[in-house]
Amino acid sequence: MTNFSLRHLSEADLELVVWRYLTFPKYVSMMIYGAIWFSKLKILIDADEGSMPVVAGSEMTDRLLNWDVIKSNPEWTAQIKNANQRNVEDGRELTVANCWFCDDKESKRMWDDYAGPEGVAVSSTIRRLGQSVYCRPDLSLLGRVQYVDLQTHNMTHYEANQAGERAFLKGKSFLHEQEIRMTTFSLRGPMCVNLDGTAMRPDQYEGIGMNNFDAAGLYVRADLPKLITKTVLAPQATDFQENLVRRISHLAGVTSPVVRSSLGQ
Repeated sequence: MTNFSLRHLSEADLELVVWRYLTFPKYVSMMIYGAIWFSKLKILIDADEGSMPVVAGSEMTDRLLNWDVIKSNPEWTAQIKNANQRNVEDGRELTVANCWFCDDKESKRMWDDYAGPEGVAVSSTIRRLGQSVYCRPDLSLLGRVQYVDLQTHNMTHYEANQAGERAFLKGKSFLHEQEIRMTTFSLRGPMCVNLDGTAMRPDQYEGIGMNNFDAAGLYVRADLPKLITKTVLAPQATDFQENLVRRISHLAGVTSPVVRSSLGQ
């Protein structure tokens, strides 16, 4: 049973180990809020997040421009030519993602790129992600990112039109990240937590309040004791940091081990 529809994953893949590398403030917010942060695609590092593959986009545009009713209307022609870009811009605003690194061991590069000397990494499995993060099942996807050449990648026109499907495509320069990703719509709901960590009230997400245009993403509730199988301190962690992380983990009800990095100093 999972809270997500799966993409590019087999049943056997669900037991694979995944890691989330966090700066210390991000780790603290996750543990204190009891929630996972989902960022809008438009603010992630990769400027091509959510982009439409060129081949499918061109095919769709050319097909519509060949309709006689479109050819005879210059205004419609201009709209068709801009439709794919509007689709991408809307998708980057309305789709949020949470990203994990898939490997059975730590990665020095991921420590350096995402956590830093005072950071913390938490590990889990893909199955636990699907079961422990309370996204709406009808709006949410969990899957393996596909690393492709967006200029030549083949994608069905239906998939190319869906922001959720495009969110699982990234350029080959990011291949080292081996990413497993959760995505959902940027809509507030009872599963969300306010940016200050307080519970979200019904009047904050009902009706027009569900729109999340004013924030960079969403906090979504998670069962952290079930989700986290191990907490790992950065290679340079001090004894003070170790004691602090152990205390935070205890207060959050997480009973899985807290250990020092296997990479050493």
